[in-house]
Amino acid sequence: MKANRKFIEGDERAVSAVIGVILMVAITVAIAATVYVYVSGMIGGTQNKAPNMAFNKQTTPNPGLTLVSADPGLTWSDFAVTGNGTDTFTGSVLAGQFITLSGTTGTITIRYIPTNTLMGTWTWA
Repeated sequence: MKANRKFIEGDERAVSAVIGVILMVAITVAIAATVYVYVSGMIGGTQNKAPNMAFNKQTTPNPGLTLVSADPGLTWSDFAVTGNGTDTFTGSVLAGQFITLSGTTGTITIRYIPTNTLMGTWTWA
């Protein structure tokens, strides 16, 4: 019982209730800011992503690729078309554009330059 009396009979100095509340609010705000910075870094909303595009491979009468659909606002300067494709486009990427295959056999590869994403590789044998 003597141990309990020590707390009761001790010095009555303590932090006031107002200062205690201010400290708790400040600590809560600091923790909330830390969590916000951590979570916003994980979400990464500012990163570039590859666009959505769909191609249709054609074998006859002229082998090549027809662009079926693409995200709006794309330009051909953002793409590297390599292989046996003979067409080079400038300006906007539009549905219906056709990339002709040079000859009857070969490969066409399309890569999105800003993110170095392979959009596709098509081969004609």
